[in-house]
Amino acid sequence: MSIRRALSAIVLGGAAYGTSIGASTDATHALFSAAKVPLLLLGTALLCGLACRVLALFLGARLPPRAVLAATLCMHADLASMLASLSPAVLFLGRTMVQPHDDELGGYPAFLGSNMAFVAAAGVVAHVRQATTLLHAHAVPRAIARRVVVAWLAAALAVGGQLAFQLRPLFGIASLTGPVPFMLFDEPTATGARNFYEMVWQLVRNAAGYELRLVEPRRR
Repeated sequence: MSIRRALSAIVLGGAAYGTSIGASTDATHALFSAAKVPLLLLGTALLCGLACRVLALFLGARLPPRAVLAATLCMHADLASMLASLSPAVLFLGRTMVQPHDDELGGYPAFLGSNMAFVAAAGVVAHVRQATTLLHAHAVPRAIARRVVVAWLAAALAVGGQLAFQLRPLFGIASLTGPVPFMLFDEPTATGARNFYEMVWQLVRNAAGYELRLVEPRRR
């Protein structure tokens, strides 16, 4: 896949997926998310492209910088394409879930958790496919290649997860506290999470039966 095609896939696929998740709230949120998901994917690809080159060298795989950056872009293009294919199902889930209201989150935690699982699964498939192809093309020994793939996946999770947190709101819960802002940056979530990992922990606890609640319930 050429770099131009990869960029096009990231922008178009990310916009389709962003629209589907933002539409769980309203048209404004759908428009914001359609712009932010491609930014998220492109930002993660560029940051990981730099980090992955360093990680590969550290683990003993000498790869051309351009090849690593191209592979990283292709990884995120694959991810965007897979997420775009899920957009109709995600739109259906978002529009039919029990909507958050007052101090009740309704079906929002399940909707958010499902989409995080979709992104994680698609991301693993995309990264393993593109990384394996690149490492095989440059004759990297299998043992080193496995370590590189794991390190690249960890880097993508760390960078992409926290960048997604900075770009909130993507899924709609901010609509409980008034007009939808474009970005919330470091502001805590409505449930009190201050980073991506704390948000994941809250969702895990919610799935285990601990009810997730708003920290400061507000009405429109």
